Amino acid sequence: MSKNTFPFTQVTISNQLGRSIKSPIHVSNLETLGIDSKLFLDKYTPLFAELPWDPYDARRLRLEFLKNKFPQDADAIQEDFANYFTGKISLDHFEKWITQLKGKDVEAFEKIQPWRRRSVAQFALNKRQGKYFITRQPVPQFAQNLDDSDFRSLPRVFEEAPEHHIENHLFSTFLIRIYKLVQELRPDCKATVTAHFMSVKATEAAPGDNSPEGAHEDGADYIVSALVVNRINLNGGESQILEKLEDGTKEIIFKHTLQPGEFIFQADTGEELTYGNDLWHHVTPFSIADASQGEGWRDIIGFDISLTDAED
Repeated sequence: MSKNTFPFTQVTISNQLGRSIKSPIHVSNLETLGIDSKLFLDKYTPLFAELPWDPYDARRLRLEFLKNKFPQDADAIQEDFANYFTGKISLDHFEKWITQLKGKDVEAFEKIQPWRRRSVAQFALNKRQGKYFITRQPVPQFAQNLDDSDFRSLPRVFEEAPEHHIENHLFSTFLIRIYKLVQELRPDCKATVTAHFMSVKATEAAPGDNSPEGAHEDGADYIVSALVVNRINLNGGESQILEKLEDGTKEIIFKHTLQPGEFIFQADTGEELTYGNDLWHHVTPFSIADASQGEGWRDIIGFDISLTDAED
């Protein structure tokens, strides 16, 4: 996909597929939104190194490691998974298994460290008398509406983004431009927008992965699955939009490796009832391009957009 095709929409995809996709899709870049891409990227490029580490993936993998090494005790280890994953107990609780690790297993276990930095911020957006208003709100804990056996159903708490990451004209303008896209679909609506700042590392030993759960929905009305800010020493990281078909299979209907300043906006959850197409999204793992250059990083801002009627 070339820059000249922006914006790339569900109409473009329909024409390529030879069948109708009605659920909203808008692939574009900052310039097309009327935002100076250089100013935005210059502002945000260095900020991702300030993000705190996300501990949850490492916690999950550490206990998976112990269960694989001590299958006879897997049930006992799993019994305390939820408390460890949510931070109620520390890794010391599993010391009796950790101390039994020998040789290369000790080294492998110690290498299980966080590889994703993350912070969040939430905003209420509305339009009154022709003016747009943005109000920052506290971010509640996250828990996806999934079966209790799925670790993503457990509550997670992420650090909130500092003021200098979100209180500036460039960020506010992006929020309003995305809100305008939503208002073209739902003219009389208010929006709650949760921004996710994420920085994911790739090394020579381990690829980076923004979506270890595979193709998924986020549970919002609409999303910006990723506004890419940095791609540093990377191969891969292809963004995909999929449609879940009536037989339960998922077909990739669009794919593109987003470059800095590019983003994907799409309908996310329940849109099949409104528009007729059940859209999901995914990003493929990515590896370092040049081992001599050290680590690779993919830095993005994602946005979950939930709507209420203006009169609510």
